[in-house]
Amino acid sequence: MDRNAQASMEYILMFAVGMLIAAIIIYKLIGIKGLARWAGAQMSDTGENISKNLQNLSNTTR
Repeated sequence: MDRNAQASMEYILMFAVGMLIAAIIIYKLIGIKGLARWAGAQMSDTGENISKNLQNLSNTTR
């Protein structure tokens, strides 16, 4: 029974290490801060484009 417990602990440990490595790789590839910066930049650019288009539209209707 002692060998089964050791094998189970090794399996759980290897699974946890694998999940940790996968999480680190995903974090480095996507990057939470990078994703937030990209979304913020997209929102800012879209807001600027909308403002410019509305300004152009109001200038052409006069």
